[in-house]
Amino acid sequence: MGKKLGVIVPYRERDEHLKIFRKEIKKALKAQGIDYNLIVIQQDNAKLFNRGMLLNIGYLYAQELYKCDYVVFHDVDMIPKDVDYSYSDIPLHLATNFSSSKNNEVFDQYFGGVTMFPTEAFDKINGYSNKYWGWGFEDNELLFRCIKS
Repeated sequence: MGKKLGVIVPYRERDEHLKIFRKEIKKALKAQGIDYNLIVIQQDNAKLFNRGMLLNIGYLYAQELYKCDYVVFHDVDMIPKDVDYSYSDIPLHLATNFSSSKNNEVFDQYFGGVTMFPTEAFDKINGYSNKYWGWGFEDNELLFRCIKS
């Protein structure tokens, strides 16, 4: 039996992006025959965005509610273009063949946007930091935790 994937999307006020993303991720995962649950974690507007905290919450849902074997943390504006979502026993940065839904810019120089982890590896590094409010640094710290671990 195959491994189950949790697709975790941090979200706030991007309805059009989410509509496109849902359609494209469903198409990509169906074509690859991957069993998955899509977990959209929404933050209200009371505070600055905390991407790391939202992803950690989504991870808890993937583990406790859906019993996923691995997860992919996926920004809503990164649309899959020929991406392999199959299980890996090591963390992988997948945002090397994606495009921004705004301008088709290809991303390949950072450890953010789309990262995949087996649940054991994510547990080992203790997830994302919850301390970053606003944009930035949570991906850099996640990479540091992976290297250190």
